[in-house]
Amino acid sequence: MAEGKKTCGTCGLPRGIGKGNVWHANGVITAAYPPHIRGTLYDVDELNALFPALSARIGFDITRLVVEGKRKDGKRYAGSLARNLRAAGREATPMEVYGLISRFCANWGLGLASVREYREGELLVLETGNTYSEPMAMGDWAGVFEAMEGRRGEPHWQEEGGRDYIEVTAVEGEPELEERIEQEVELGIPFTEEGDLRYEHCAECGVPVEISRQFDWNAEEALVLERLSGKRFILHNTNGIAAVVRVLHEELGGEVDEIITEISCDYARDYYASFKDKTSLDAELLKFPLRSWGRPARFKRGDEGCRLGVVNPYSTPILAGRIWGMLEVFEGASFALGGLEEKEGYLEIALARK
Repeated sequence: MAEGKKTCGTCGLPRGIGKGNVWHANGVITAAYPPHIRGTLYDVDELNALFPALSARIGFDITRLVVEGKRKDGKRYAGSLARNLRAAGREATPMEVYGLISRFCANWGLGLASVREYREGELLVLETGNTYSEPMAMGDWAGVFEAMEGRRGEPHWQEEGGRDYIEVTAVEGEPELEERIEQEVELGIPFTEEGDLRYEHCAECGVPVEISRQFDWNAEEALVLERLSGKRFILHNTNGIAAVVRVLHEELGGEVDEIITEISCDYARDYYASFKDKTSLDAELLKFPLRSWGRPARFKRGDEGCRLGVVNPYSTPILAGRIWGMLEVFEGASFALGGLEEKEGYLEIALARK
């Protein structure tokens, strides 16, 4: 396929981004096809800093939880893809689906992946490059394997001859932890359908033009780079990360949410400080819905502190931390977390001046 066919000639984004996703007026991105799974533009450094830091803080390695959360996410996505192809009159083989998802991974910035070995129902080996996260990618592909082969896949990361591989081997059983995470993934992320956001869309591919202004999107290298900060981003399903956070909350209590918020705050403080002079608080808040973080609402500033509401937040503890660190940078003040008000489809964070 010619390069011009892969990339929008107007905005330069991969054509699959506009074909496969919808930016809604309520601050949410969803897949264009049923079951319309929510997606989020994630800061890769934030994700890769969060889980190791959380493991260190609680004294418990959560890598397995991350893998399992993403496994169920990958299984759900691959299963829905296969059903949609079937409904369109195409009975795709597992190898065809693996090829499709490999191309999607490149479009979404998750990494390059190609099948190097396959035995039906037994083994899938992928050569990978520019992978956004080892544990999350292992979980993604284990879930895809499970959806297509009907057997649980055990993933392993391998490095050989300067190359990286994910090997997924069929195994028996489904531990209780996996069943619980699957239930959490199926819950999804509740959000309100109401919204009045307006975007200028690319006339050719339909993606909001502001996305191409904010990101250098290179599917050939599986890299999505934020122009202002140089940070790598990915467009990925929301449910897997949210499911991991919820299970951690159930296992270890509400203190885990507070720790996640603190870790995310520390990261956000450094992130926004690195380019504060090139942007503004208002400009950064306008980016939230474009990235499916939610729609900011009712910002209040006073002598005692600040309050900010977000409609349709993608993850309360992670987003609360980002807002906390962001407001410290742009307000030029230190804050303590005063409280969080949550209800379905809404978050409000209160910050008190120190």
